[in-house]
Amino acid sequence: MTFEQMKAKTSAALEKAQKTVDFFNSATDKDVKDYLRDNLKQNLNKWYMTYDSIHDQFTLNDMLPKLELYNFQVNELIYKNGISLAKGYEDNGIETTKADYLKVDDSISTKKLSF
Repeated sequence: MTFEQMKAKTSAALEKAQKTVDFFNSATDKDVKDYLRDNLKQNLNKWYMTYDSIHDQFTLNDMLPKLELYNFQVNELIYKNGISLAKGYEDNGIETTKADYLKVDDSISTKKLSF
């Protein structure tokens, strides 16, 4: 995923969150608000929201998507620098190692070991 794709994805999620906040804050039916409040509180960070219990309102937390985009850029930079560093070492005759990762099943073996 490129940064532009991540930015578009985050922007779309932010728009949905704003619509959800607007819908909740303008709702007049108490039952609807009770249902939405309980469900929205479970995923506040995921949906870029904060809840103000004093005023019974949700607000958009625009710092969370900015943090996600920042972390994406940092991780991408670290990954690219790691590849560049390994390539630089190899170009100068220094041997580098590469790790091969294998997915192991999650079961625990109960087989007894004998020595």
